[in-house]
Amino acid sequence: MGWFSRLFSNIGVDLTATVGKVIDDLVTSDEEIALTEVQKLKIQTAYEIEMKALLVRLDKQQAEHERNLEAELTERLQLDMKSDSWLSKNIRPMALIFLTATISILAFFTVFDADLTDAQLRALKEWIPFFSTIMLTVYAFYFGSRGLEKIQKIRAAGAADVEKAKKRQVDLEREPRG
Repeated sequence: MGWFSRLFSNIGVDLTATVGKVIDDLVTSDEEIALTEVQKLKIQTAYEIEMKALLVRLDKQQAEHERNLEAELTERLQLDMKSDSWLSKNIRPMALIFLTATISILAFFTVFDADLTDAQLRALKEWIPFFSTIMLTVYAFYFGSRGLEKIQKIRAAGAADVEKAKKRQVDLEREPRG
């Protein structure tokens, strides 16, 4: 009896799937198929809109983070300049001078060989990218921060000039006309 039930159970599964497909094809109209396509398009459009909104929000957060980093850097530089310590005021130029001298000496030794062994030359050539990266960073920081300080001074002076101009405008408008 077990083989008989197994035979009909497989037939029942196949029969159910086939009959279900036939009924679905007969009963599902073109409008229903079109409706499901429209629903798919709506879902896809909603997904794309949500993804664009998330990307915009991510860009805004990244820009805010960069502004915060720049503000912290500017604040740190201003605190260094207000400090009474000679070292805190002169560390940037000293680092710049040291790295420039170090890179110049390394370049001199690698260009002119200066009676160095092959092992010493290889060691020098391995250190040059490191020092070059550090030097570029220090140059960018030093001159970038100096430029930023100057821009802030110009903006502060410009803001004061704008306030003066607005005050003059208000004074001129209040004067009696003739």
